[in-house]
Amino acid sequence: MLHALREEEGAARARFEEALTHDAGHYRARMNIGNLDLEAGRLPEAEAAYREVLKLAPEYDGAHHNLGVALRRQGKLYESVGSIRKAQRLGVSGARAAAKEDMQEQLRLNPHLRWIRAAIFIGVLLLLGVLLWLNRGRA
Repeated sequence: MLHALREEEGAARARFEEALTHDAGHYRARMNIGNLDLEAGRLPEAEAAYREVLKLAPEYDGAHHNLGVALRRQGKLYESVGSIRKAQRLGVSGARAAAKEDMQEQLRLNPHLRWIRAAIFIGVLLLLGVLLWLNRGRA
């Protein structure tokens, strides 16, 4: 990865391909090869690499986004928009899942938050009960 950051494409590609010889399912190494191709303007090769990544990790939003970029640069606008929209949907759902997981972890670690959540829930129920009781004569 350091080679890629230093713009040493040959060395970076060699490391990523070496990773693939050890683990053909290493989708991040394949993604990085696609990124090298994209940066070098080898758009069909980049597109092929991203499609391979998506075979290995169909829910990887980064691959959908980069595929959309490669397609757009090739003039395949309709396909490009579809890929980028899919990336956005996956990104949003991933962020929601991460937020939910984080909240559950916070509730697990902090017993005060559980009590606060329970108190708010009971308060809402009591408020609804009072509102229903006050409106019973108006119906």
